[in-house]
Amino acid sequence: MTTNNILKLEIDNKTKHLEKHLRTQWTWKTYLFISTLIASLIFVTIDLEINFIELFSDSSKYFGDIFNRMLPPDFSNLNNLILAMFETIEIAFLGTFIAIALSIPVGLFSARNLAPNYFVFLIARIITIFFRAIPEFIIAMILVIAVGFGAIPGVLALGLHTMGFLAKFYAEDIEHVNKGPIEALKSSGASKRQIISFAVIPQIIPSFVANNLYILDRNIRMATMLGIVGAGGIGYELQSSFRMFEYQKVSAIILIIFITIFIIDHLSSYIRSKIK
Repeated sequence: MTTNNILKLEIDNKTKHLEKHLRTQWTWKTYLFISTLIASLIFVTIDLEINFIELFSDSSKYFGDIFNRMLPPDFSNLNNLILAMFETIEIAFLGTFIAIALSIPVGLFSARNLAPNYFVFLIARIITIFFRAIPEFIIAMILVIAVGFGAIPGVLALGLHTMGFLAKFYAEDIEHVNKGPIEALKSSGASKRQIISFAVIPQIIPSFVANNLYILDRNIRMATMLGIVGAGGIGYELQSSFRMFEYQKVSAIILIIFITIFIIDHLSSYIRSKIK
């Protein structure tokens, strides 16, 4: 047997031994994870006193009754519903613009590699965590009490809450950029502004646009829900229809929301495909 054959045989034996070890370890971890997950689900179900058998046995009757009441959709007030949907899009668009404007400086200071010092980094991170932790509904309810019903509470609630998410996205993107261009500009004596402009921004543009489009898509859905607490838009029409038991109008509103989100989702996908 030649030396090459002996080396090949040793490598094959080591490879088989390693595969067997990894397979055994993976199987053990998989069983542990699945067992823990099942135990957690059983505990949570018992703690919440949820009876899935009773739920599924009775749901078909209730859902069938509601579904029959929602048909056919009532589009008699279509013009007003379209205007309300357009108002929802405007609320989401303006809220997203405010979120972007606020999150750019917060995101820059939240990035470890660009923050001027640890104190500024800590304050920026606290801001992002704080606004991510408070749901839009709570912010909108506070603002409705403060400034009254209308679009302003919805716009500010979306802008402040999603600012926390966008700032986090920006900071993570900045922290994972290629450090080569940054180090090259630093060694040439470039200022912080020049480093951000010529080394950081060009690298994060694709993810910047993608994150903003995702937030806009999300804000349109959330603006619909915020209308329920009085923040304007088609959500207010949806709440009024539910309150008046106008289920046929409810189904019409749901269809309008679905078509709008469907179109915006495809537009977002098209834009993202063009910037890659």
